[in-house]
Amino acid sequence: MNFKDIHPNIKLRLAVQFLGGLVSMAVIPFLAIYFAKKIGASLTGVILICVVISGIIGALVGGHYSDKVGRRKIMIYSDLGMFVTYLFIALCNSPWYDLPYITAALFVINMFFGGIFQPAAQAMIIDLTDSQSRKLVFTISYWVSNLSTAIGGIVGALLFQNYLFELFVGISLISLISLIITVFLITETHTPTFQSTSFTGDKRTSLINMIRKYSTVLKDKLFMFYILGAVLVLSLEQSLTNYMGIRFEEDIHPQSISTFGLDFMVDGTKMLGFLRTENTILVVLLSSITIILFKKFKDRWTVVIGIIIFSCCFSLLAFINNIWMLFMIMFIGTIGELMYVPIKQAMIGDLAPADSRSTYMALYSLTTYGAMVIASLLIIVGEWVQPLFMGGLLLILGLVGAYLFNIITKQLDSRKYNESMEKLSYLENEGEKLSHSGRNN
Repeated sequence: MNFKDIHPNIKLRLAVQFLGGLVSMAVIPFLAIYFAKKIGASLTGVILICVVISGIIGALVGGHYSDKVGRRKIMIYSDLGMFVTYLFIALCNSPWYDLPYITAALFVINMFFGGIFQPAAQAMIIDLTDSQSRKLVFTISYWVSNLSTAIGGIVGALLFQNYLFELFVGISLISLISLIITVFLITETHTPTFQSTSFTGDKRTSLINMIRKYSTVLKDKLFMFYILGAVLVLSLEQSLTNYMGIRFEEDIHPQSISTFGLDFMVDGTKMLGFLRTENTILVVLLSSITIILFKKFKDRWTVVIGIIIFSCCFSLLAFINNIWMLFMIMFIGTIGELMYVPIKQAMIGDLAPADSRSTYMALYSLTTYGAMVIASLLIIVGEWVQPLFMGGLLLILGLVGAYLFNIITKQLDSRKYNESMEKLSYLENEGEKLSHSGRNN
């Protein structure tokens, strides 16, 4: 499958994803600085916790209702909510008003709408792809996400401090463009049954139905393996800005390095920034090359070997201090990341039933929060154990994740084989019936 063969909805969705990523990365990383400056560090922690919880609730609500009423409708409501809240946030930080507390409330609401959007948007991609084309689409999606992260981070760094009003006005316009694209250009990909196409009805019954739907998903053993494996592997990546960031600051002392005739002063904080930048640039540059190189390999071995490479490299980051070795380790680790990420993301399409895709995607979106919790706990553990032992612990987490994905891919391969055999048997039976009917005539 080539890019030109991808459904127009997906191409538009990728464009909207780029705009959304640009907006998020221009704002989210700087919220702590903004609120700490405006209302103090203590309240900032409470606000950020509320923002995260709001996003989780939004994802659960969006996942449920996207399966009930359709993807496009949920995406429109979400885009509209984000546009309106960003518009009011701009007004609250304008030359006429400075309202940080109202801004905080608006960000909580905004994150709720952002949470609603993701399961519907991800489910739409799965609706329009099969197992093979999904890998290409999610590779492009991963590339777009990293590119928007890089550009959005630069935009936020340049504008957030001194041009806050102008930044939020620009973000509001980008949100409006996203809304217009969704309303006028994106078509519906999931038409639910007539009985379940309304938001109205008894709220208590609706809540019970939502809880029942998620309870059913939680009983899906293979999907729970997928969630656990994803959380464990992602926790390694999250540890880069948690435990490893703190360790770099303590263990990597300021030193001068020379490259291409230029001298740089590097300390722990700068090293963390350099490694994150290296990872982002490599993802942007090497995504298409990696998918071509490993195209002929079986998905099962590509994803498992990729996770093992990624895990080994990130465990080494936990205790190695040599600057050039760290750069090399990150390079190899990113190759492993590029091997497993597109296949891992595409895999969920084979795990999620057609009538519950958004519900499954909503739970999958929570893996980021689960990884953040584990990465935070690793900071506490890191206070008590040596970096070498932390590296061993990270390796164990990654290898357990690789083992779980080995089980999942093995089961999926078996499931696909059985389905193909059933289909072949059905076609043979139909052929025999037609042949028998022809002889009788």
